[in-house]
Amino acid sequence: RIRQRARQSGVELPLVISDHADWRALTATIVETGAAEVWVTHGAEEALVHWCESRGVRAMPLRLAGRGEDEA
Repeated sequence: RIRQRARQSGVELPLVISDHADWRALTATIVETGAAEVWVTHGAEEALVHWCESRGVRAMPLRLAGRGEDEA
């Protein structure tokens, strides 16, 4: 699903990072890769989007169909 969304948006090289990474490793990876945009699929979406935007990196939650429906 993520690759399909990336192609539709014209993203050249999506980099998928595990959601099991700890906060420091996750934010370090964003900095080290020089990511221009981050799509957050789940977890603490608002926190990571805020962190990215406060550092000048575009970020947005990427809502995946079927994700979280069983949590309601």
